[in-house]
Amino acid sequence: MDNLQMDEKLAQLRRCRREIDTLKKEAEAVEAEVKAELETRGVDQLETAHYKVSWKPVSTIRLDTKALKAERPEIYDRYAVTSATKRFTIT
Repeated sequence: MDNLQMDEKLAQLRRCRREIDTLKKEAEAVEAEVKAELETRGVDQLETAHYKVSWKPVSTIRLDTKALKAERPEIYDRYAVTSATKRFTIT
């Protein structure tokens, strides 16, 4: 692939990302409308002819690594795992 073809591919990628951003915003707006309707109806679950939707509280337990590192650095160091990735950027 020469530089002209690379420029075309990168332009295509930027267009695709813009479309994705637009679609994400649209999806978020529709989701907000559905959530508002659930709240208006005072329900956390609803069934229609084709779909079942729910918006319920969920509890999760997560490790506060910042506090662990501050209070017990020896334990943090013992179990901390470093991962490596590659970052793709276009400027």
